[in-house]
Parts: sequence; C-alpha cells; structure tokens
Amino acid sequence: MKDAPAVVIDAPAVAIDAPSGTMIDAAAVMTDAPAVAIDAPVVMIDAPVVMIDAPVMVDAPVLVDAPTTAITVSCYSQGAPANTCSAPSTCCFDNYTAQHNGFCSQSTCSWGTIRCDGPEDCGSGQRCCATAQRDPNLGTTGYILACKAGTCGGPPLDFELCHPGPNTCASGSCVSAFGTANDLPRSLSVCD
Repeated sequence: MKDAPAVVIDAPAVAIDAPSGTMIDAAAVMTDAPAVAIDAPVVMIDAPVVMIDAPVMVDAPVLVDAPTTAITVSCYSQGAPANTCSAPSTCCFDNYTAQHNGFCSQSTCSWGTIRCDGPEDCGSGQRCCATAQRDPNLGTTGYILACKAGTCGGPPLDFELCHPGPNTCASGSCVSAFGTANDLPRSLSVCD
C-alpha cells in the first residue's frame, strides 16, 4: 500500500449565537489521502438586536461661554503628580486605582473627564463642577468636570472645584479632594 501525502482541510471558524452562547470552531483535519484543499463559504446568521438600557446622565454640566484664554487643567497620575493638559485636550482619569491616574486625550474618556479644575477655567457666572454620571441600575458610572451655569450639585457625589485661597468657593472652604471626594484625582480641590 502506498502512503499518500497528508491533507489539511481549512475551514473558517463558525460562531453560532445559541442561547447557551456556545462557539464552535472548525478544526483542521489530517488524513492519508491525496492533497485536497476545501474552502467552506462564510455563513452569516441574522439574530435579533437586543437593546440594553445605557447609563443615564443626570444634570450633566454644559460648557458654555468658556474663557478665551487657553485652559490648562490638572491631570494627576501617581508617577507624575504635577502633570497638566491644555485645551483642546482634556484629562481622562480612571477608576482602576485609588489614585485615579489621568492622561491627556482628545477622545471620549471612559470614566472621568476633566475640562476644568477651578473657577478660573470658566466664564462669568459659571462654576467648575464635578458631576457624577449615574445609572439607576449600575450606580455611579463616571464623572464629568466641566463649567456649569449656576450652582453645582452637592456632596457626596457632586462637588464644586476650587483652588486653595480666599473667595474661590460659592460657599464653604476649599479643601483637598483626597479624603473628601475620593472618586476624584488627588491633585484637585473641592468646596466643602
């Protein structure tokens, strides 16, 4: 009997959207037969679209009449605590560690966005507010720090941002966010 060369049959992976969420992979098959290549067609299966409620932003701050000067905001990270970002970039900060490390970006942030870090970044009559983004099912899903007309929400989730010194808060005194607003980066200060 004569040995024939091994045959490899390549079939693409096929995903089946079954209730159990199983995935079936077509595997390469080795046989003792003449060389044959088989290409299976790709099969697309239409499944119904399932809509899931997205997080709801409550009392989202709006950036209105920003000052004409370039805005520079604190963008703390454990390795570079004095880091800053300048417009048009914002500082994105994470919720992975207690430090809430930040980085400069012009893209949408996944947890926290810093567009201002005190009243000097806002127009006349506005305040720099840290506003918690809330979902009725998931709780707090992030923060947006931006200028807002009128007053900011209050603790424990929303804060007015400030810089230490006289007359920087609409009410209360300016204190470190560390120990007061622990969901915010340590380099920020809030009115308490």
